[in-house]
Amino acid sequence: MSARERVCRLLGPLLAALLLVTACTDARSDEPRGDQPAGLVPGPYDVRPGVVLGTPVDDTETQAAEHPVVARLLELIAHTPKGERIRIITRSFSLHPVADALVDAHQRGVSVQIIANRFASKSFRAVAKMRDEVGTDRRKDSFIYLSSGSRRGPRTGTHQKTWTFSRVGDSRHVVMVGSANLSYYSTQQYSDMYVFVDRTDVWRAFDRDFRDQVGIEKPRGPGYAPVLGRDRAWFFPGWDEETDPVQALLRDLPARGTVLRFAMYAWHSERGRRLAEIVADKARGGARVQVISLNIGKEIVASLRAAGVEVHSARFRNGNDVHSKLSLLEWTAADGARHRRVITGSDNFGSDSLPRDELALEIAPDRGSWRRYVRWYDAIIERAAGEGH
Repeated sequence: MSARERVCRLLGPLLAALLLVTACTDARSDEPRGDQPAGLVPGPYDVRPGVVLGTPVDDTETQAAEHPVVARLLELIAHTPKGERIRIITRSFSLHPVADALVDAHQRGVSVQIIANRFASKSFRAVAKMRDEVGTDRRKDSFIYLSSGSRRGPRTGTHQKTWTFSRVGDSRHVVMVGSANLSYYSTQQYSDMYVFVDRTDVWRAFDRDFRDQVGIEKPRGPGYAPVLGRDRAWFFPGWDEETDPVQALLRDLPARGTVLRFAMYAWHSERGRRLAEIVADKARGGARVQVISLNIGKEIVASLRAAGVEVHSARFRNGNDVHSKLSLLEWTAADGARHRRVITGSDNFGSDSLPRDELALEIAPDRGSWRRYVRWYDAIIERAAGEGH
């Protein structure tokens, strides 16, 4: 009997269990902690569709495990069985618990394929671990690819945040999309992701987008904009400031009785100015408009406030901020029907989004998700107002 086994036997069931989680398994991390148990979780499991809303976690010991978005991703990975496939597109990738979970999935026979932004991710140890464990050959079942941009345009750059699973537990064709990066910084931000389950149309659209960005096949051209039932996606590049689909969507909304809520990490440049003009025009026509943004141009703030728009800074005193690229749209149609739509994804309100590999996704949310979005948004606004910005 080894010395470690004798210690575990003498300490009894409770302390032995603690040792098995730590010393007996050599669990450790060279980044802020928050590890979750690795390995396939057996038994029945159904993925919950709808919104997952990230709120900042400042405790470095628990931030990865407690952040709602990261916790959900780890849960999905843990329930992905052998023979299935996980595909991830992210700008930054530093989370060790996610890297550990993906390596474990690869080792149990899951195809793990990752695209990360080369500039933003190349120096992280989590990426080095993935490179060592799954390799970089994009023709293999598993790989990590540090991308400088797709071949869909001359000035592309990887900025999407989309995660797809061919099967998770008893659920098939799972897609998680929104504004969260796989970084420790992201765990200190407000962010949002939306989960689609058993939506073959959505899964196929994002599967095609991954193949277009991974660079093995010839991309099928810019401007891919599939209609997905009641939802729509715009995969950039493919539009300019004159043909911008987000401007068109906002412009078509009525003003009177409309409620517009925006949580935008960045809002600037000529495209941002044009979007602000549309929003300000709606406010002058009777819409109620709220904006919270981190990197927003002063002239844009001035034009919005001049039209009566409530504008807040998304930078909080303790360093938390808002990383969403979120629009919550509520209006009454000519026939009296009330409509609610969400626009999320990686598309900030700026001209630099147009040539990059970005996503704007319009969702017709279920009632529960809409209520959660609005409560989450209202809480952020309340916090900003409480801090006086």
